[in-house]
Amino acid sequence: MILRGLEVEQVRRFGDAVRLTGLGPGINLLGAPNEFGKSTLLAALRAVFLLPHGSRAGPVAALQPYGGGAPRIAVDFTLDGCDWRLEKRFLHRAFARMEGGGARLDGDAAEARLHALLGVEGRRGAEAVGLLNALWVTQGHSLVQPDLSDPARATIRSCLEADLEAMTGGDAAGRVLSRVSADLAVLLDGRGNPRGRFRAAIEAGQAAAAELARLDGRRQALEDDLGAMADLRRRLAHEDDADRREKERADLAEAGRVRDRLRDYDARDRAARAERDHAVARLGVARQDVGRRAAWERDLAAGTARASALESAFGEAREAHAVAGAAHAARLEAVRAADEARQAARRALDRAAGRVERARLADERRAAAAALDRLDQAARAVTRASAELEACTIDDARMGAVRQAERALDAARAASQAQATTLDIALADGAHGRLVLDGQTLNSGRVVVTDNAVLRIEGVGTIRIAPASQGRDRVRADLAGAEDALRRALAAAGCADVAAAEAALAGRRQADLAFQAARTVLGGLLAAAGQSPATAIEAAGRRVAELDARLARAGEAGMAEADGDPDAALDAARQAMAAAEDRYGAAHRAMLAPDETMRRAAEDLARLRAEWHAARDGAAQLARDLAAARAAEPDDALAARLTAAHAAAEAAEQALRRIEETRPDGTEALADAAIRRLERTIQDGHARLAALRQEMAAREARIRAAEGDGLDERIAAQERLRAAHAAEEAACRREVAILQCLRDAVAAAERAATGRYLAPLARAIQPALGALFPRAVATVEPDFSISALSRRLDEPFVNLSDGTREQIAVLARLGLADLMRARGRPAMLVLDDALTYADSGRLDRMFDILTEAAGRLQILILTCRTELFTGLGARRLAVEPAG
Repeated sequence: MILRGLEVEQVRRFGDAVRLTGLGPGINLLGAPNEFGKSTLLAALRAVFLLPHGSRAGPVAALQPYGGGAPRIAVDFTLDGCDWRLEKRFLHRAFARMEGGGARLDGDAAEARLHALLGVEGRRGAEAVGLLNALWVTQGHSLVQPDLSDPARATIRSCLEADLEAMTGGDAAGRVLSRVSADLAVLLDGRGNPRGRFRAAIEAGQAAAAELARLDGRRQALEDDLGAMADLRRRLAHEDDADRREKERADLAEAGRVRDRLRDYDARDRAARAERDHAVARLGVARQDVGRRAAWERDLAAGTARASALESAFGEAREAHAVAGAAHAARLEAVRAADEARQAARRALDRAAGRVERARLADERRAAAAALDRLDQAARAVTRASAELEACTIDDARMGAVRQAERALDAARAASQAQATTLDIALADGAHGRLVLDGQTLNSGRVVVTDNAVLRIEGVGTIRIAPASQGRDRVRADLAGAEDALRRALAAAGCADVAAAEAALAGRRQADLAFQAARTVLGGLLAAAGQSPATAIEAAGRRVAELDARLARAGEAGMAEADGDPDAALDAARQAMAAAEDRYGAAHRAMLAPDETMRRAAEDLARLRAEWHAARDGAAQLARDLAAARAAEPDDALAARLTAAHAAAEAAEQALRRIEETRPDGTEALADAAIRRLERTIQDGHARLAALRQEMAAREARIRAAEGDGLDERIAAQERLRAAHAAEEAACRREVAILQCLRDAVAAAERAATGRYLAPLARAIQPALGALFPRAVATVEPDFSISALSRRLDEPFVNLSDGTREQIAVLARLGLADLMRARGRPAMLVLDDALTYADSGRLDRMFDILTEAAGRLQILILTCRTELFTGLGARRLAVEPAG
């Protein structure tokens, strides 16, 4: 099968008719960028060969272009040495036409002939199924193996099963399998579970076994109760032992006595420790009193000596302070006179600075007035631009509505033209003016007729032309509605036509730009203030008024000032102030030396006076404290108290050691724990005794009830019933096993035969597989898929890398195509964006394999990576306008 041409019109992105040119035997390559329409061409190829022309299913609707239309596809191909042309139109005015072999077929006859040629099985309203469409790989499906339908598998089997009937036993094997399946269906359901009498036997046997288990449980419970009674009597005798209970009470009393001894020891130990701590505290107090009295004596001697020394230094400091005071008074008068001159110079400087400030305020007022004027002008510009923008009647939303209405009108016109009848006129020499259509003379070319018309041929007669009427009124109504919608959209925009609307929109954009520019200027003026225009203008006006008021006040204060340059007067005043400052500084510096001496003399006098009084008062206080302490407790009494406290501390420590030597074993917490344990043991014994007596009464009641129920007879009857159901179940299981064994034997023979007849398919795939993967063997399953690749070890297909799985999937399709070609079936391989995961080495080997296969069948490759396929040496294809 050789594809020689493909023409599409009104198919997805291809509105006008285009043709795929350059097709021929061998490898054909169409390289184009993304969204060029490569996948659309493959979809058109599948549609023209596999979709019925009258279908309105999803794949057909997906072929329509934007705005609707009637997809038309034509294909030229050669099959078995005969040239064929197939053309189909879908949806509106659908038709199918097939020409070749000197015959022309239309409609369903053309579809049936096409299916017979291709070996596919047509389905009403859906895509035809077979092996051919499995060889046309759409974009994104090159990674998976062909998804074979039942007719496709039947095609492969028809290519392989020359001796299949002889290997599987022919019709006899089929009849045996049918009979086995029917017999198994009586005993097993579709999931292999028992049914019918088999299930009834199992359920009855299970019910008998359950009842027998229940009765055995009751008998076992009776035996357990009899055995438990003896154990209960033994445990009751143990729990009711008086000697053991008496021993438990004695142990509890002893534990209480141990706890009392521990509590008595703890009390005596706490008292001894408290006495020891008190004696140690008294000893510490006595030692502190002795140390404090010795420190007072040392501090009193040192304080008396320091007070004498400070009294002598205080007299000397008083004499030095009197001398420094006389020198300081003489210089203080000189500083006072210099300060008066400096104050006069300061007043003159302030007056000169006031004149300069008035000049500065005048300049600032002029600047504020200019800023107020700029703000006012910018605000008026924004107001004018806003008014011009609001005067525009069109905006982007209304323009979008106009454009949408225009596109809808174009789509309606295209639909109207799709319903039209096309006349291709070629006039012979001298025939000009002889053809008249509705009063209009025709020339050579194409004429589109959308309504009923009359064609008059001079000297021949007239021809009435009636275009297809299917949906014509609806198309006209759609066209009129689209025109009316465009008029309404233009009226809403206030424009006469689309060009005027575009111009008005451009004018609005210019007005918007002017408004934005004015806002930008105003925003720049307001950026620093961060205020609204009105607030900023009001603030600027207030600033001008404030500066006017300040100027008025400054003018009133300086009305008596002489005329002249304010800056020159300020400089003269500053020079006079500097001279006065220098004179004041000299006088002050002259005063500093004697003043510093005076300050130091005063500080020394005050410090020595304070230190002398403090030393004298401290020594007196120490003498009073020492005398009071000795009056309260003489030195001899304090020494005796220290000795007695030391002896008491030693005696308390010895008493504590004697008490610790009598410490009993254990702790009070352990004694409390033993008491709680023994009390709980006694209480639990009483509870266990009551529980044992209650349990014995309950078991005696159950034993009396079971002995009168005849358990042994009922158990024997249930055992006989269970044995009968078990025999029926065993018979059914034997029958099922025999039938399954027979079925498995026939199926094993069929699988062995299937493995032998799959050998030709494996041989068809193996040469290309060996070229790509040396010494590799593919495992072919009965469903004709490749499940594993054996190299050094078996690798499942799903575990292989994306690139390897893609390459094996392409090789499998090549093998299927070779198998079809060898059996005289049509075969052609189409790959859309395949081999995208191959490295450079694998890609070169795949090119060699494809080149070798191209000698036997036609291969069509669609790719957006043209540079990767430059080494393939393929025939380059192009998409050109039809005609």
